[in-house]
Amino acid sequence: MSKLKWVYFARFFILSKIRYIMLEKIKKIIDPILQEDETELVEMIYRKEAGRQVLRLLVDRSGGIKLADCVRLNQRIGQALDEADIIQESYVIEVDSPGIDRLFKTKRDFERAVGRLVRVTLNERIQDKKEYVARLKEVSDAGVKIDVKKKGVIEIPFERITRAREEVEF
Repeated sequence: MSKLKWVYFARFFILSKIRYIMLEKIKKIIDPILQEDETELVEMIYRKEAGRQVLRLLVDRSGGIKLADCVRLNQRIGQALDEADIIQESYVIEVDSPGIDRLFKTKRDFERAVGRLVRVTLNERIQDKKEYVARLKEVSDAGVKIDVKKKGVIEIPFERITRAREEVEF
């Protein structure tokens, strides 16, 4: 590897480490606010968008999160971050829901959706199908149980799931 490539690699590594440390500090500040509000941090994104730094916090809670909740949390978290003065550059904070069409990434995403209609895509067939739209009944360490109309409850191990998300019900 050339010297110039090493310089770029080292710079990237150092900046990534600094960003990681800053995000961990932010998380420590916002966690108590979210816990007090019985709200969970689903994802934290800090990146440049349209020429400005954006701190986007995707939050959710049992029963779902409302716009008024996001506005209130935005104000409280913004004030706490301003007081802590962790972010040295100008930034915009956005507190938002993960959205109903967001793909499930963690076991906790599945747990939040228990009782709701979900679409689950599999890497191989279970009972002759690779995709199900069904009611999510249960989540365990090994996988999920869904209730499929006319077929009953089907167990699906996590390693067989390639995509899953909540479905909109009308």
